[in-house]
Amino acid sequence: MEFPPSVMVKLAELLRPPEPDVLQGEDLPPKDFEITSTRSENPADHKQEHPRSIEEYEEQEARRAEAQSHAGAGVGGRRAPEYTMNYQQAVTAEDVFLQIGHKTPSTASCENLKVRIKMPGDKMENIDLAVDKSSVTVDSSQYHLKLPLPHGIDPDASKANWDSSEETLILTLKLDREFDFVNF
Repeated sequence: MEFPPSVMVKLAELLRPPEPDVLQGEDLPPKDFEITSTRSENPADHKQEHPRSIEEYEEQEARRAEAQSHAGAGVGGRRAPEYTMNYQQAVTAEDVFLQIGHKTPSTASCENLKVRIKMPGDKMENIDLAVDKSSVTVDSSQYHLKLPLPHGIDPDASKANWDSSEETLILTLKLDREFDFVNF
């Protein structure tokens, strides 16, 4: 027995599960609160600059990305200092020449995380440093930096030095990872 196409369409509609009722915005019950944002309190941030060319648009986006890329940017009118993070590994002749040691060139074999924070115009006496297992906070009259760390550290085994010639704070943070006993 052959079925005409109209019967097949009706059969397909019967086998399809019913669609749930979808509530639209006006169908939802009203709430007694209002959602607002206080992310940007500066009125100058609200004005919209309209670029006239692609180059102007790219420059605006680059400025926005630069402003947002700094951890702690704009806190209390202070700037976020430039910083670098490097892993540090203690290597012996056995590791390099004889390759007897268990160390590899990967970051899994590194013992320390070295953070260099450039703070031009500041002095060591003006800097407040707070280090916990997962972040570093640096405060001074000119700079503020709240830096989340990629790995847990041991604050008690870490060191901080001030290089007055380069006006740089150098943090040597002892890594404290879960499986370090395997790598060392």
